[in-house]
Amino acid sequence: MYKLIALDMDGTTFNENHEISDEVKDSLFYAMNKGVKIAFISGREEFTVKEILKSLSLDTYYGALNGSLISTTYSEVPKFVKSLEKKYLFDVLDIIENNGFSPIIFLKDFIFTKDSNDEYVEIISKFINPEIARVKDVKQYIKDNKLEEKVLKIGICQEYDVLKELDDKFTDTIKNEYTISFSLPFFLELMAKDTDKGSCLREICRLNNIDISETIAMGDGENDIPMLNICGLSVAMGNAMENVKKNVDYITDTNKNDGVAKAIRKFV
Repeated sequence: MYKLIALDMDGTTFNENHEISDEVKDSLFYAMNKGVKIAFISGREEFTVKEILKSLSLDTYYGALNGSLISTTYSEVPKFVKSLEKKYLFDVLDIIENNGFSPIIFLKDFIFTKDSNDEYVEIISKFINPEIARVKDVKQYIKDNKLEEKVLKIGICQEYDVLKELDDKFTDTIKNEYTISFSLPFFLELMAKDTDKGSCLREICRLNNIDISETIAMGDGENDIPMLNICGLSVAMGNAMENVKKNVDYITDTNKNDGVAKAIRKFV
């Protein structure tokens, strides 16, 4: 019997309108009524995840920013927070900015980027809450406010092929010190080393005394692969990236067609 279902949000639990359909909501409560716990593990910022759980009246564990922060719906103090290694932080920002990109900096409760006319930042800002603040100089702002040890995630928004080229420019040292992955085809993210959705799922299981083999995980993006690789039953969405679909146990319907609900009804 499965005891916990770990769910990605965008492209998985959310439909194309970035909403949770009634069918998916009903399936979550169907699972909980059978004694199965639900945990959202998302690349989204904590504020958004927490508000969604409150709106659903779900008092449960969640992982925000790809597992950089773990908490529960009504807790004011996180159970776990891991920031980026500060030693190479400005090297990372130099590579991003020198290649013409605007890094988006995620702290626990504040998000900011360079004050520019980057159209891709404007696109991604529609999905981020609280609103992204604009600063004159990202690196200087971090130094002036002593934020070197408080950065939980860096995001870059552009076309997939362009971001892949940027990814290739990160040195081996940087790739060894940070976790780098795509949460969406147009959004590349950097987190702390060994911080990903897989490590997040393991920690949530530990906190709930659940064996990893007793979990189901569902996702659509590259950043979901770590948790799909270690869970008891891995489920990719029908709309998932092709490299996500390759090694899962089951491929459900798309997020547009309530794929999460169909998988829950099938396996719970």
